[in-house]
Amino acid sequence: MPKTTITGKNQLTERIAKKVKLTKSEIDSVITNLLEETKKALVKGEEVRLQGYFSLKTTMTKPRVAMNLQTKKKMKVPAKRVPKCKFSISLKEAISKK
Repeated sequence: MPKTTITGKNQLTERIAKKVKLTKSEIDSVITNLLEETKKALVKGEEVRLQGYFSLKTTMTKPRVAMNLQTKKKMKVPAKRVPKCKFSISLKEAISKK
């Protein structure tokens, strides 16, 4: 079975349209709203959990000293908030069985 990749919202919309009785524009609207609400929640610092699939949240990194490998100069990297994704155990198990 050849591997395929979903590389955008259009491909995801087409896959879903084959399975449900909704128009592509309705599906596109749902996906867009899901992604926008997820983004808003993460920007606010909230956690997004889809039970049985994954959870998304943001965490703070610590400030650190890094080195520019070309100039060998040390520079300070400030603390920042970064997104993190944790996959559910059931999803990990389903993937490992394939």
